[in-house]
Amino acid sequence: MSDTPTTPPTGTPRYTIGELAERAGVSRRTVRYYVQRELLPAPDGLGRGAHYGEAHLERLVRIRELQESGVPLADIPAALAPPTPSAPGGPPPRPVGAPTAHLDRWSRAVVADGVELHVRDGALDRATVATLLRLCTEHLKDPSPSPTPAKEKTDDDQ
Repeated sequence: MSDTPTTPPTGTPRYTIGELAERAGVSRRTVRYYVQRELLPAPDGLGRGAHYGEAHLERLVRIRELQESGVPLADIPAALAPPTPSAPGGPPPRPVGAPTAHLDRWSRAVVADGVELHVRDGALDRATVATLLRLCTEHLKDPSPSPTPAKEKTDDDQ
């Protein structure tokens, strides 16, 4: 795969899905998912001839930035929508990506390659989150189940 996007005669760069994903810092799967969720417009063309342009790249980078800042995926379409002028005397439009009172904030911790722990802010105290991370990490190092103590038989069990 070329590191330089192909440029058609019109002068605007065209990216394959791999080039687009690499430039935006996401996976190909993420690009496909965002297209499926209609967060990102579908590519131009079909199959191997599909390509993405600068507008796709800019939007994909903005989606990634919003996700990293804690904006839930469900709220990203509204954050990406062009601002609408407010009515005279009304409140100004909310800046794109600015958190609102109803948005949940989440913290994410990478436990291992492909394993993450997501905790809604305020749901658990730091000590509990630290304990969860420690336990997950220990379990991933040694996934064998912990032996459960055998119940001793008593005279009542016979």
